[in-house]
Amino acid sequence: MTALAIMALFGATGEIGPIRCGASLNSLAETLGPPWDIGRISRRRRWPRLFSYGHVELCVCHCRTVTMISVQARHDPIELPDPATNVLTAFPSHLTLRQITDSLDAARCRRRVGTAMLELRTEPAGVGFVFRAGHAPEPLLEQAGCWITEHECVPPPHGLPDDGFGV
Repeated sequence: MTALAIMALFGATGEIGPIRCGASLNSLAETLGPPWDIGRISRRRRWPRLFSYGHVELCVCHCRTVTMISVQARHDPIELPDPATNVLTAFPSHLTLRQITDSLDAARCRRRVGTAMLELRTEPAGVGFVFRAGHAPEPLLEQAGCWITEHECVPPPHGLPDDGFGV
């Protein structure tokens, strides 16, 4: 797969391989290996925390549910889990607005322009794509992401052995 194909699939489904909002961090770690722990979001609270698989950042609730996915696409190369193999792979990036919109069209993914001309939101997956202008002849993909606002939060019971994520 290519980074463009992965991003089009993300836009259409809200998923990058097994990574999706609502997924369990523990099940992702079983499939993809342990994520990189970026750290706390707040200085005062241990959770939620940020983790990543390459340039795919995850916001994770204390119940180990993924509540946000953010792909930092401004890097070149960009490291993404390849959905076909679940292996973290480096891809050339510098994806343009036209390439993303053409790929979303080919995937028959509906989209609408955001409040700024350099934003797209897919439907029904709700993935937002943000582009930056001024560095190339055409706007380049800066970031793509989606989130959930609610989930059934059941914290891990006390007394469980450490799952490696800071019980």
